[in-house]
Amino acid sequence: MEAASIPPPAPAATALRRWSARGGAIFCLAFAIFQLALALGAPFGQIAWGGSSPVLTDSLRWTSGGACVYLLVAAVIMEVRAEDIGRGLPRLPFLIFNILLAAQLLLNTLANLATRTAGERYGMGAASALGCMLCLIALKPMRRR
Repeated sequence: MEAASIPPPAPAATALRRWSARGGAIFCLAFAIFQLALALGAPFGQIAWGGSSPVLTDSLRWTSGGACVYLLVAAVIMEVRAEDIGRGLPRLPFLIFNILLAAQLLLNTLANLATRTAGERYGMGAASALGCMLCLIALKPMRRR
């Protein structure tokens, strides 16, 4: 008896997943740059971290620096999900990270929508919702090797 095999995804589904993963990588890279700017003292604090002041406190600037590093790693991982790099690597850890990133962005969206500042609620809420959708679409099955 032959073992059941999962058919490979349709070419259009594969292309959509790959482009969504690339979009997720670009999203993470853009927000890494934003977090770096916050960490360096840019006056965008009113749309991040609760919006308490234009320039973040020292502790929040360090937090933004850590977020920048995390988002750069996330961008690379999403590039692996797009199969643009790391083709010989095992797929499961990157799939798990993709799931966790989508969940994190969903929670981030909910938190942004609950904040009092309009910029964070509407601007960052919409942005994190877009990132979440890109990560969810990138979860479509990958080709088997």
